[in-house]
Amino acid sequence: MRDSQVGHDGIVISSTDQLVRVRFTAHSACAGCHAKGVCSVSNSEEKIVEVPNTGYHVAVGDKVEVLLEVKQGIRAIMLAYILPLILFLIVLFVVYAVTSKEEVAGLSAIFSLAPYYAVLFVLRKRIAGSVNFRLVNRDKPMI
Repeated sequence: MRDSQVGHDGIVISSTDQLVRVRFTAHSACAGCHAKGVCSVSNSEEKIVEVPNTGYHVAVGDKVEVLLEVKQGIRAIMLAYILPLILFLIVLFVVYAVTSKEEVAGLSAIFSLAPYYAVLFVLRKRIAGSVNFRLVNRDKPMI
């Protein structure tokens, strides 16, 4: 089961009976590289996620692991990167085929992303509701 999940170690920053907020550092794939000190590509970013409290008693400062199903992560990548890229390329080639003007095609492709991301913004709560983070606290048993 663990192979189908991605986990990040984090620290609880707030906790209620319904919701736990966890801060963790997400590292890029090359963050472990020996040359990361001189490379501008490697980065790490601090993130805060809200996880439903499903019976674990956690306190502020507890070290926990936040788990996400791999298929949900792939879905997020599709929505955030793959689909906008496909939309961009389709608009770019279609507008260029119709107008034969690179500037118009490029600007149209760029501006085509605004409505896409606006729709994502409007649907963000619905999308967030379909992403199920799980919390694992190895130091304390479930209630």
